[in-house]
Amino acid sequence: MINSSRAGAVEPRRNFNRLWFAQSVSLVGLQTGSVAVPLLAVDVLHADASQVALIGTLSSVPWLLAPVVGAIADRTDRKRLLVVSHLARSLLWLSIPVAFLFGVLMLQQIWLVAGLVGVLSVVFGVGYRTFLPTIVAKEELGTANGRMAGTDAVARATGPAAAGALVQFLGAVPTILVQTLSSLLAGIATATIRSAPSRRARPAPTSRTERLVGWWRGMIDGFRWLYRIRPLRWLTVGDTAYLFCCDLCFALVVVFFRETLGLDAVLIGVIFSVGSLGGIVGAALANRLRVRAGFDVIIRIAAVLRGVGLIALPLSLLVPGGAVLAVLIAGRAVNACAWSVYEVLSETYQQTVLPDDHRGSATAASLWLGNVAATLGAATAAVLATVVDTVVLLAAAGIGAVAAGLISLLVDSRGRGGSAP
Repeated sequence: MINSSRAGAVEPRRNFNRLWFAQSVSLVGLQTGSVAVPLLAVDVLHADASQVALIGTLSSVPWLLAPVVGAIADRTDRKRLLVVSHLARSLLWLSIPVAFLFGVLMLQQIWLVAGLVGVLSVVFGVGYRTFLPTIVAKEELGTANGRMAGTDAVARATGPAAAGALVQFLGAVPTILVQTLSSLLAGIATATIRSAPSRRARPAPTSRTERLVGWWRGMIDGFRWLYRIRPLRWLTVGDTAYLFCCDLCFALVVVFFRETLGLDAVLIGVIFSVGSLGGIVGAALANRLRVRAGFDVIIRIAAVLRGVGLIALPLSLLVPGGAVLAVLIAGRAVNACAWSVYEVLSETYQQTVLPDDHRGSATAASLWLGNVAATLGAATAAVLATVVDTVVLLAAAGIGAVAAGLISLLVDSRGRGGSAP
């Protein structure tokens, strides 16, 4: 099914399956860590709320380095970059149970590991998106991205619950070994991929100044390519605006569920878990929908429906009590399904139209913009929640998300400056 003469791969199907396996087990480890590490900090090191929050902050801050990682991805072997990111994360995770075993584990080590793993997660996020097109033929990218998005949706839907069960029965420290093993397996699987190096030789700089200028241009080029390709420009603008609104919403949604609707923890978990199954459906259908209705039509519908799913949250206050849970689950499912469809199609389009020697920097620029917007959205929620009612903020976030989706109406992949996948 999957073929690629560019990569020079003898067994292209097996190459993709190995990358898919590596991505899958890596996501299992990340989802496990999102629960196990904070619980370890609380249960073992007796960290308070602000100290636990710092773990998440240190994990997210490295996304500011994404343009640098993208420039590196355009100058080195991407497969090697992925292998290093997996194996280095495995060693970092392993340091936690080892330190605990010797009685020297401290909160400072948890923070350091969180920050370094965050950097390596950026390398992984940029690396696999830019490596995939070198082992998968252009016409098969949609199917490949759909499978990988499906894995991501499954991990998000089931990972936290599974991690919580592991912590409950094994303890937080032994659960960290799951992360260690998953990263190790991902590194081994990626190392066995047979692919030809895709980096083209670049003229060697003759001075330190030329090297610095070269790195700077490499990072800036990513943003230039996002702007230069007109459909990609509007996809980037719309997605960045949506992520701001989305994180503004999700920064407050648990408070809304708990304090405004009076839901207990079990029901909140059901809403997230059952609703997230929509992401699996979206990943499975994305490529089929594109083939049947066309890229432009489906990307526009998905972009708008992401916001509609968010609006359903505050609108649940208008329905009879017995239907509230159904509306919340449906809203979450619509949001997750549309999100998966949008991600599969937009990533496939980006991988298709970007030149290989600029794909790393442009992918990193896109991820940087999205993560900065998401961070600003969460920060805005934290500030405004002190003076604005939660329901009003959620409604504003939902309306803003729909408006962001309407930007996709400017996307014309078959017109001037575009190339339909």
